[in-house]
Amino acid sequence: MENLNQTISIHPDYILVERPPGYEVEHSEQPTALLELSTACNEAGCKKVLVLGPRTRVSLSAFDILELGKGIAELDLQMAIVERHDMSDDAVSLLETAALNRGGTVRFFDNVEDAKDWLEIL
Repeated sequence: MENLNQTISIHPDYILVERPPGYEVEHSEQPTALLELSTACNEAGCKKVLVLGPRTRVSLSAFDILELGKGIAELDLQMAIVERHDMSDDAVSLLETAALNRGGTVRFFDNVEDAKDWLEIL
């Protein structure tokens, strides 16, 4: 599946989201992106998501980040993100906390192996 220039693929234990260089996370596109992710998760019967992106721009306000965290939690996802991005440490913490406070989990990692270990996938 493709959406917004990112590719979503179903693997045996997880959903893989691959973002191209220069991918931009924008608030207006998040409902569509989350819907596509939800569809893939439902097809796979899996709630574990690995997001990979070499250079990602994030155009989200603090309110947008809270809404994204809420959306991730509503889907009951366990999401590991491995990407270079321009989010501040405070923004990363806000997203992780917003999801966690609503029952979802999002963590950012420096490498794929640590992310896979956290997701408990191969």
